[in-house]
Amino acid sequence: MKYAKEDLQRLHEELYRTLAEVVRVCEVCHIPYFIQGGSAIGVLYYKGIIPWDDDIDVGMTRENYERFLREAPAHLSPDYFLEWFGTEKNTPFYFAKVKRNNTLFVEEIWRHMDIHHGIFVDIFPYDRIPDNPLLERLHRFSAKFWINCFMAKEVWLWKHCGKCDIDEPLPKSWLGCAAIRVVVSLMSRKAIYGKMNRVLGCYNRCNTKFVNIVRMPKDQIARADIENTVDMEFGGMMVKVPRNVEVYLRHHYPNLRAVLPEEEQINHAPYKLSFDTTAER
Repeated sequence: MKYAKEDLQRLHEELYRTLAEVVRVCEVCHIPYFIQGGSAIGVLYYKGIIPWDDDIDVGMTRENYERFLREAPAHLSPDYFLEWFGTEKNTPFYFAKVKRNNTLFVEEIWRHMDIHHGIFVDIFPYDRIPDNPLLERLHRFSAKFWINCFMAKEVWLWKHCGKCDIDEPLPKSWLGCAAIRVVVSLMSRKAIYGKMNRVLGCYNRCNTKFVNIVRMPKDQIARADIENTVDMEFGGMMVKVPRNVEVYLRHHYPNLRAVLPEEEQINHAPYKLSFDTTAER
């Protein structure tokens, strides 16, 4: 679907409301966080969500992310649900989402899955990555493999070695699919989840310069910049943003600029959107 102007505006309002709840819980629990990814671009250029965008991304170091998973449920308003493997066993996501109850943001790729489909803010764990470029590539390759194995226990995304559960299979070689199939045949999802997180965090005891969403090639931030966040405006509230945010963003988005041509204004318009499912019953 494409957004009607009023729907996108209403969605932004819901996203700000959900982010405010995440920030409130982080402040109550003294859990450091930072705005990242496309949301940080919005902070830099618009003091809010990029006008055509439709999500909000929050980052936390692995230690703080695990604290959030443990402590947030006791403090979140009943209007919200914290989705991760510990609360929704068939989630396809290796990260967490805070979702607003009684809403729908059904993403096309996941529309057949029996999961909570509420409007959400993404919560990403950031792990330390090795300074050595070769070790970094190996770390990323291993992390992506185990993330794929974790997803594959619930949904098969490729055309080889099984029936694809989505309309358009994601690209992957037959050999890669076969390796994933072997793992999911031999290991439980809980065991895969544990292995995946051990791989993602295997450098967290090392004194490295950067942290990263490990599976993302360029999404790295200097540790010093997330340990010394700054307050910036975002949707009428003040949020934590990595120091030197533009340096981080220009590494992740080499073609960074405030205005994009319409054909590059990409969002995640959902299969189905509802701001109040109780009114539809």
